[in-house]
Amino acid sequence: MRADVQEITDISEATGLLENLTSKQVEVLDLLLMHRTTKEIAREIGIAPNTVDQRINAVRDKWGTLNRKDTARLYGQLVELCGKSTYGFSRIDAGSGEGDESDQDLTADPVFVLSDARPMARHPDWFDARVAEPAGLEAFDARFGRAGRVGAVFLLALIMAVTLAATLAIAEALEKLL
Repeated sequence: MRADVQEITDISEATGLLENLTSKQVEVLDLLLMHRTTKEIAREIGIAPNTVDQRINAVRDKWGTLNRKDTARLYGQLVELCGKSTYGFSRIDAGSGEGDESDQDLTADPVFVLSDARPMARHPDWFDARVAEPAGLEAFDARFGRAGRVGAVFLLALIMAVTLAATLAIAEALEKLL
């Protein structure tokens, strides 16, 4: 349908293209807009990487885009044109018109500290329950960091050295017996 990402300016046409997508395709495209790889998307929503590619290709076929990048670009443009955001809330806070007492003026030399940050309100559309916990080396790195990995490599090397020394000692003892 659309090979050129820059063509669509009509809101009704954009809405029609977005409504033509399944909820699963929208879920994948939202993550694609956040620059996630196929593997990251698959891990995050609990499906096979091949299924992610199939969903992206189905959208490409519907819209006639040339590649994954153009599909993501067109999706982002359509979402922005329809006044929605991929995260389920507006990028610009409309506010109540009143000053928020937690807003702070920046000093001449601004330094960001954690106490300056306001906690972000959770949105009900977020899919926290489907985010898989890291496994294997990712879980190890998350828990112990780089120093833990270096320590684990050192410990494994030490165990291998002790095993090799024990094997050589056993071989020498057997040689003396024979």
